[in-house]
Amino acid sequence: MLLDNSLLNEAKKMLDVMDGKADEILPESLVDIVKFHTKGATASALASAWIPGAGGTIATISAAGFIWSMYIRINEKIGMPFSENVIKTIASGVATNLASVAAGNIIFSSLASFLPGLGTVGASVVVGITCYAMTLCSGYLYFKLMTKLIQDGIDLSNASVENIKSASEIIAKSNDVKDFLKKAKKEFMEKKKSGDFDQKGQ
Repeated sequence: MLLDNSLLNEAKKMLDVMDGKADEILPESLVDIVKFHTKGATASALASAWIPGAGGTIATISAAGFIWSMYIRINEKIGMPFSENVIKTIASGVATNLASVAAGNIIFSSLASFLPGLGTVGASVVVGITCYAMTLCSGYLYFKLMTKLIQDGIDLSNASVENIKSASEIIAKSNDVKDFLKKAKKEFMEKKKSGDFDQKGQ
């Protein structure tokens, strides 16, 4: 799939700039981590979206948790020397930057769950598509972020939160990340139509 290839390319770039890591770690294993957490975040979002008025908020908080745990697993895999507090800060910054793009969707889903005719079914789709795209894109952005920090000569064992948040903000606003986010939303709809998110498939 197109987005899988994009994730794979960024994972390879990151491993290539890390001393010796490209020989030790398969980029596919990193992509699998991103996909696993994206599926979990989406399932959680679809379930919580049925709660009238609060589904969008609950789903956003849940997605942030999945993003944080995804980053921890990636870091453990590649031996990245960030503390959990720094990873939480990165995850929060990434989620905030991406959520600003998708904020309208979350607000809409909260309102839609009260509207006759659209109601919780419509809200479920909007919240699901937002969390799927945000979590998948967060993995993509993280690979790009780590590559940039290393290429900029930042000592990852001593990187400041300011350095990380600044680089994260720059990358999140780049056209290719915005394009990835749009494609991820489209991919969600394709997967939903094919039944990938049905309960029996969880």
